[in-house]
Amino acid sequence: MVGRKRLAPQRRLTERATVSSIAAMTKSAPTDQTESWLRRIVDVRGPWVWLAYLPLFGAPWINHRPSAIHLAVSLAGLIVFLALYIWADGRKGRAVILPAILALLLSFALIPFHGNWTVLTVYAVSIAVELRPARAAWRMVALFVAASMMVATLIGLSWYFIVMMGVFQCMVAISKIFGLNLGEKNADLVRAQEEVRRLSRDAERERIARDLHDLLGRTLTLIALKADLAVKLTGPDPEKARAEMVDIADAARTGLADVRAAVAGMAHASLARELQASRVALAAGGVACEVDGAERAIAQSDSAVLAMALREAVTNVIRHAGARHCRISVDEDRGVTSVTVRDDGQGGHFREGAGLAGMRARLPAAGGALTIHADTSGTRVCALLPGATG
Repeated sequence: MVGRKRLAPQRRLTERATVSSIAAMTKSAPTDQTESWLRRIVDVRGPWVWLAYLPLFGAPWINHRPSAIHLAVSLAGLIVFLALYIWADGRKGRAVILPAILALLLSFALIPFHGNWTVLTVYAVSIAVELRPARAAWRMVALFVAASMMVATLIGLSWYFIVMMGVFQCMVAISKIFGLNLGEKNADLVRAQEEVRRLSRDAERERIARDLHDLLGRTLTLIALKADLAVKLTGPDPEKARAEMVDIADAARTGLADVRAAVAGMAHASLARELQASRVALAAGGVACEVDGAERAIAQSDSAVLAMALREAVTNVIRHAGARHCRISVDEDRGVTSVTVRDDGQGGHFREGAGLAGMRARLPAAGGALTIHADTSGTRVCALLPGATG
């Protein structure tokens, strides 16, 4: 009962926080949608901001009051134009041809009703600009400008008015073309960035998979070998069995630390540490080990690459070679450090797996190389890394 009483206030606070969070999310959703619509409306590359010029259609009515019929027909024509404009929104390519032509013809049809019909010709040009490819859009715009100027000439408008109408149509077309080109380039840039992010994620997954395979392969093999040995020693030699179980626990903790390091991207392995660990692992697997050479002054990142290659090679000796003897050599010649692992196992049946494929990917990335030779006398794996010595 005491425990329940103590937990009750905390539970109520948690419930209140949850309800408050849900309410905040619910309130923010309409706000986000409203902001999205506002951004779309004021976007100069979008169609809606340009509707601010549509009231110019009624500019002639300031000095000459329209009749009721003229006003009604003009308003009906503007409604039809808005329907065409909305229909054309979001259309690309040849789909804009019909609404653009209909908008231009509608502007001509409204000439007798004394509104500023040229405003609609400019909108018709802005719709025609959406045609693709761009050459086709320019041809259509030129046709619309020529048709508008010809109609203006036939109804007796002044040359200045006709020229200015053509200038405004061309200005709208040019500005919108540049806006569309900018939008397309931005879209290409966004796609390229998404592709880069996707490739980075894929590369990171491959790195983690490769590191986990290399790090855990030998650790788990060592755990399995020592567990088998501990089972055999449980009866005749309990103390030695206990020591083997302690080694199993230590190996498991080491494996866990390696997994954490791999996920975090930390290359903390060193060649000296790996040489010592290789001796222990080979001894546990019943393979005699001989090490020639010692670790030289090697940069930490290069030492980690060679250490990972050594770990995978030794793991393969324990798992697959069936060898009785293994020789590990660390050499340096003309600035090139090499780690060579030779065994006297069944090299004639050699087959590459994911671990060696990971080594082939990791070493060239660091500027090195991997060579493998296998025959009936055993297998020789050599990892080379230029410039590894200090």
